[in-house]
Amino acid sequence: MPKKKLSPNAPCPCDSGKKYKHCCHNKEFEYMVDDDGNIFKSIPMSDELAEVIEQQHQKFVEEFGREPGPEDNLFFNMPHQEVVEHVMVEGMKEAGLDPAIIYAFEKTGLMVTEANEHLISDVDLKEWDEAITEYEMKQMDGESSGEEYF
Repeated sequence: MPKKKLSPNAPCPCDSGKKYKHCCHNKEFEYMVDDDGNIFKSIPMSDELAEVIEQQHQKFVEEFGREPGPEDNLFFNMPHQEVVEHVMVEGMKEAGLDPAIIYAFEKTGLMVTEANEHLISDVDLKEWDEAITEYEMKQMDGESSGEEYF
């Protein structure tokens, strides 16, 4: 189904309560809308990601003998999401990442960095920042009570 750019005067889909033109319109992603009014976030794709997706597409065709349909998972051979998240968290801990970042990842499902924050809506960035602050507050409360939160 064809998609067109969301009107700048439409309410921003990130639920900020602002018009799109005053919120996420100038981020490095776009919101698109189809003929049925469904809204999609369109994020630019790197050459490396395009190559990975093409490889997965080829694996899908080899495995199932057909093109993937709209309901098919292109990454069909991946472990369940909870397993992936658990492995990621364990890897973050082993790498010595700041526990506040790990906490925010677990709470929001996001991994915000300077390199990708331009691709994240203001509402999601706010949720990330609040999770970091929440972790820091729990740490301060834990220090006064002798508890640890990570």
